[in-house]
Amino acid sequence: MRKHQAFYLALPTVLALLVLFIAPMVYILVGTLRTDGLQYYQKFLTDSFYLNILWTTVKISLQTTLICLLLGYPAAYFLARTKSRIKNLLIIMTVFPFLVSAVVRSYGWMVILGKNGLLNQLLRALGLIEKPLSILYTPTAVLIGLVHLLTPYMILGITSVIQSIDRNVEYAAHSLGASPFKTFLKVTLPLSSPGIISGCILVFTLSMTSYVTPKLLGGTKFRMMSTMVFQEVNVNFNWGFASAISYILLFVILVILLVSNFAADRYTRRLGGGKNA
Repeated sequence: MRKHQAFYLALPTVLALLVLFIAPMVYILVGTLRTDGLQYYQKFLTDSFYLNILWTTVKISLQTTLICLLLGYPAAYFLARTKSRIKNLLIIMTVFPFLVSAVVRSYGWMVILGKNGLLNQLLRALGLIEKPLSILYTPTAVLIGLVHLLTPYMILGITSVIQSIDRNVEYAAHSLGASPFKTFLKVTLPLSSPGIISGCILVFTLSMTSYVTPKLLGGTKFRMMSTMVFQEVNVNFNWGFASAISYILLFVILVILLVSNFAADRYTRRLGGGKNA
């Protein structure tokens, strides 16, 4: 496909993003800077309370991404390589959580993780604990909810890449004397890195901007950037500060994505990929 043909195909999407996303963001940014200047940005960046909220958001998002990768990669590898008759059923089961609202799933975890919830009842019935565990309304509960919510994104992203890997490459490694584990470590895992990178970026971004799960499972005392934006808009009615928090969150996400893309590009070039592959 020629470059100008690709440009014309991408043009409607680019225009939609410019009109519906970029333009409103620039308009709000310019408006808030004219009205309030940089006072809210200085307030956020010089107050340890708000910086701690930013760090909590990044930490929870990184932990969620790591756990989703550890849980999602084996499942994705199995889905991509299995020849079982129930493969289509397993894929449907992976996609099925998307049909359930994040609100419903969060309320489900509230029923499970509460002091009188199913988990504590089970542990007490087995004699493993005497007092109920305080999991609900903690960062642990938020982490559990986010992992449950976002793991399917990781699985689907990695599965599609593993399915595209030519099995003859793995057979060649076997024929040269590589063990199955070494073949996976030296061949399959590096070749599946694009799926890992895209899945991690997607999960991390969704974790950073998640609102429902932190709000319901974290409670009123647990704060992330998204819940702070909601509080400033609907409780404190401070639209200027809410705008500043939103743009700081956007900036942090963009910086992390740029760094990860740069590192991923260098890694891909080391594997022999990139433009000159």
